[in-house]
Amino acid sequence: MTMNNPMVSLLTDNKLSGANFVKLKENINIALIGENALFVLTEEVPEQPGENATKPVKKNFERWHNANNKARYFMMSSMVDTLKIRFANTLTAAYIMNQLSELFGMASDQAWFEVTKNFINAQMKPHQNVRDHLL
Repeated sequence: MTMNNPMVSLLTDNKLSGANFVKLKENINIALIGENALFVLTEEVPEQPGENATKPVKKNFERWHNANNKARYFMMSSMVDTLKIRFANTLTAAYIMNQLSELFGMASDQAWFEVTKNFINAQMKPHQNVRDHLL
């Protein structure tokens, strides 16, 4: 994975600003699919294998750890500096995504709710032109 990766360029050129969270989340998911790493957002962290662990157990842990690092890299690349500082020591990509969803996802839901509420409650004023009201 190099900085010439077009997905990294897309993420770094469109830093997370809050309003673009949904689109950025989609782009991160696409990048993780391309890197076969999307599973780190949904699967539990495997336990650190002991010295006597089998090769497949060790390989599974290493696979998860490498995919998690890629996911964190994509996420951190897409953040403004204040968010990078906030999540710099966060160990799992899933936790970062959950926190970002709490920070920015609710704002989108709230904005959608307000728009829908205003649309539903819109009423024509007496003697108002229908065209003006619809616009």
